[in-house]
Amino acid sequence: MTVLAIFLLIIGTLLVLIGALLVLIGTFLIAIGVALILTGAALIAAGTFLLIRRLLGCDRTRSHSW
Repeated sequence: MTVLAIFLLIIGTLLVLIGALLVLIGTFLIAIGVALILTGAALIAAGTFLLIRRLLGCDRTRSHSW
């Protein structure tokens, strides 16, 4: 019984550590995903702004009178 108890304790500890490691990896991947989504949204916003500015005729070269 003592060998079985030690075996179960070791297996349980390993399962808990593996689970905690997977949670940490998942959290890290979620953080990377959120950063990529925010970067993509910022790039889309900048591109849309530049495209709308171009379509409305507010060109940089024509705004200077000199």
